[in-house]
Amino acid sequence: MCACCNHETPTTVALHCNPSIEICSDCLDWLVQRRDKQERAAGPVRIVFHDAIFPVRNVARALDHYRKLGFETDTHDETYGFASRDNLTIHLELSDGSSERGAVYLHVTDADALAEAWRRAGLEVAGPEDFDYGKREGSHRDRDGNLIRFGSPLA
Repeated sequence: MCACCNHETPTTVALHCNPSIEICSDCLDWLVQRRDKQERAAGPVRIVFHDAIFPVRNVARALDHYRKLGFETDTHDETYGFASRDNLTIHLELSDGSSERGAVYLHVTDADALAEAWRRAGLEVAGPEDFDYGKREGSHRDRDGNLIRFGSPLA
């Protein structure tokens, strides 16, 4: 019996992660078509996860504040730090306070492919370029000045 449609079928396939669940060929085909449709809609680059970027006037003071909130902290240099707790990492970037805008950092599978896709759509994109901390990163600002930075691991 198929665990998906509850029909008696002569052939079923057991799930790899849970062999007690078996699915018929029709339901398996439906799942494959659904996956393929989702992949086509998403395009060749997947967003793996994202991090917020907060502009701060003093990185050391901000790191101390986030430690008090129960975050673990780390620094890249005096202009950039990280506050992490559970599944959240907040990037803390030194700012003069004059251009407070929203920002998001997208961890993607291929920074070059994403930059090229956005350029083909007529958007301005900076980079991507390699950085010594193991990432290839680029960025785009929307019409309101909000920043979308993105990066993938160096090959």
